[in-house]
Amino acid sequence: MSEWFKDWFASEYYLKVYSHRNESDAQNLLKLILDNIDIPVNASILDAACGNGRHSLKFAQLGYNVVGFDLSKTLLKVAQENKSTSEFNPIYLCSDIRSIPIKKSFNLILNLFTSFGYFETDDENFSFIKYASNHLVKNGYFIFDYLNPNYIKNNLVNISNKKNSNIKITEKRKIISNRVEKEIIISDDENLHRYFESVRLYSLDEILSMFSKYGFKVAKSFGNYVGDIYNENTSERMIIVFKR
Repeated sequence: MSEWFKDWFASEYYLKVYSHRNESDAQNLLKLILDNIDIPVNASILDAACGNGRHSLKFAQLGYNVVGFDLSKTLLKVAQENKSTSEFNPIYLCSDIRSIPIKKSFNLILNLFTSFGYFETDDENFSFIKYASNHLVKNGYFIFDYLNPNYIKNNLVNISNKKNSNIKITEKRKIISNRVEKEIIISDDENLHRYFESVRLYSLDEILSMFSKYGFKVAKSFGNYVGDIYNENTSERMIIVFKR
């Protein structure tokens, strides 16, 4: 299961399982970010693990120069299709977050919707933070949007069921060795599919320590997409605005 993300993010079902992550979430996060940073009108932005481009397209529509990358060709195809309906043009690339070919520097780097903690080792998980420290301009920003591990531990739903059109989705969750593990079982009229997720639960102190190691300082922190103050025990999200 160590490379679970390759199959799952390439699946046609991924966006159906996460259909509740809607445009309202994306718009709220966009506003939260722009209300709390100061970047030039023509700033360069990197959207790491951009998925289907929910956030990168919105930034591009405001006139920013946006590059997004993701490992999933399935999600990037959706991002390209969405882009084709707009006069604005973010650039999308296929890349593993552990080995990024992009050499330019950015005013703002985004790591959103828990696109972090997927790998087996700390070195792999924090390799992108090291990359970001070398590709962020002076006084540039890094937005880190991650789950809140204490909230997950206190509110874990072991099993849930839902329907999306003609498919039934069952999600089974457990915490093992400080990772939240999820089995996703999808059934339609003819087939049964199983996918997995596994995300390392890093504490706030662990996150701050590693970011500090690479020269980042905390500017602000929030507990959800509408900007409520971060509480280590009750906030659903850990959203940190770092400055380099």
